[in-house]
Amino acid sequence: MRTTRVLVATFLALFLLVSSSVALAEDYVLPSLREIYKDYFHIGGAVSVASWAPKTLVSHRDLIEGQLSSVTAENAMKPDYLQPREGVFNFREADNLIRFAKEHGMVVRGHTLVWHAQTPDWFFRDKDGKLIYEKDEITEEDRQLVIDRLERHIEAVMTHFGDSVYAWDVVNEAVSDDAAYILRPDSPWYRILGDDFIKIAFRKAHEVDPDAKLFYNDYNAEMAYKRGRVVALLRDLINEGVPIHGIGIQGHWGVNGPSVSEIEDGIRLYADMGLEIHITELDVGMDGRTPEEQAERYRELFELFKKYSYAITNVTLWGIADDASWRSNDNPLLFDRTHKPKPAFWAVVDTSKPWHVNKAEYTGAVFFKNGAGEIVGSLRPGEYTVDDLGFDLEEVSRLEVAKGHLVTFYESKDLSGEVWHFAGTSEFSGREMADRIGSLAIRYVGAESITLNKPVEASAAQDRAHRAVDGNPITSWSPRENPPYWLTVDLGQRYLLTRWVTRLQGTGPLMGGILNSPLNAADFSLQVSEDGDDWFDADAVTDNTASITDRDINPVTARYVRLYVSRPTSLDFNQNLVVHEFEVYGLPSE
Repeated sequence: MRTTRVLVATFLALFLLVSSSVALAEDYVLPSLREIYKDYFHIGGAVSVASWAPKTLVSHRDLIEGQLSSVTAENAMKPDYLQPREGVFNFREADNLIRFAKEHGMVVRGHTLVWHAQTPDWFFRDKDGKLIYEKDEITEEDRQLVIDRLERHIEAVMTHFGDSVYAWDVVNEAVSDDAAYILRPDSPWYRILGDDFIKIAFRKAHEVDPDAKLFYNDYNAEMAYKRGRVVALLRDLINEGVPIHGIGIQGHWGVNGPSVSEIEDGIRLYADMGLEIHITELDVGMDGRTPEEQAERYRELFELFKKYSYAITNVTLWGIADDASWRSNDNPLLFDRTHKPKPAFWAVVDTSKPWHVNKAEYTGAVFFKNGAGEIVGSLRPGEYTVDDLGFDLEEVSRLEVAKGHLVTFYESKDLSGEVWHFAGTSEFSGREMADRIGSLAIRYVGAESITLNKPVEASAAQDRAHRAVDGNPITSWSPRENPPYWLTVDLGQRYLLTRWVTRLQGTGPLMGGILNSPLNAADFSLQVSEDGDDWFDADAVTDNTASITDRDINPVTARYVRLYVSRPTSLDFNQNLVVHEFEVYGLPSE
């Protein structure tokens, strides 16, 4: 007969890095996005090699080598860098990048041949040195002079790099943000040549290198306010026989937007046109949110990119670590300023799992520490006998367990007999446990709430109670009578509970997903019961203003769970409660 003991424990989210089952933190091998995504699309990055910029090709070399299959020069292939004076070219830094790419089996994207910015004025001056676009009358001689310069630049650049560059952003950011115009009227190219400059550029690029993939690249090309003009431009050009092969969507986004659905609509629109799609300048600013929320945003985006990998063939991050990002104040990349992987990195390692689960699989889910706080050993998810641990359990006086995981010790070596559950504790007697156990198992608890779509009863607004467990972040249970309020969920069987989450009023669309609000539930608790009649608190929250509470609990078994709210807001005059989701996580008790 098996008996179960649940010991007092507290989850500790852990950010240590470890490797093999008993390796120490610095020894783990970082997974390679280049390898993980090789069957989907190239993983690229913007690399700084320009003489006046941080040399990320040197300072970030290990990350670039290990993570990327595609590179783009952040500045060293733009017109002002390659040809600062007419006929004077500077290919040195770009050539260094290409040599590096060839040595490491990477492809190179060229960025960019034609742009209204970072293009020297000499392109636009007449034979007397006057800016042509400022003249009252632009002559045909002026136009031809600019066309000749444009074509000579494209020919010289593409001829020099040859097939070392497999794709080019031929024209960059030509479409206006103003709905009154298709093309931006302030562009020197447009002011002198009209929309002909785009046709001239693509036709010349194709003439020089018929095998190169030619892209139109722009920011917000996926957004509803602008994509109609981008589509109209590209469709008209393609109908005229202009050789445009793909669209570059820059992807300078944030945690707060644009929505995944809006991005998907844009991707689908371009894919339906038969265009190849590159995400060319991806970074996701924090927007004042948490690293965990940034991680979820990256996870959603890469899940979307994989869905459309039949059209998306390259995803290029605009940088690789926050210390060298053009948006460094918003920390938008996968690695932090010290080049350590962020939750965002772990989120894209496997988009089917939460970031902390991916991290635990590589770095360890349970860490065993001695009285001095030193790591004695660590284990990744799996099953082990005591003889296989590789460290002395008697030295251990503390466990640290990664979020969402549970460690179970068994009396016998075959994972049977009496069991003890832990979810991290600072009070652990390894000496006592070493004399009593034969094996252990480390499990991920699961990403899906066990309250999802289960039967519910409520003290008020019963007709809306199911909305708190329907998995829809928009709907809500919102009683407006007299507190306390309660919501009971029948789990259908006994579970070992380890974590609970509430998504309150501030997460809703009317509040804009804010982090804190006095309208969020202030005092509430998670109550549990075996029979639905006798209840006790498993955890309690007081004086809360957070829109999301995500709390680990001492492992406890129960069939019924109840959200009990005694103070529905922090405002005495407002007794209205809004609960968008009530989530509980755990494993079947057997």
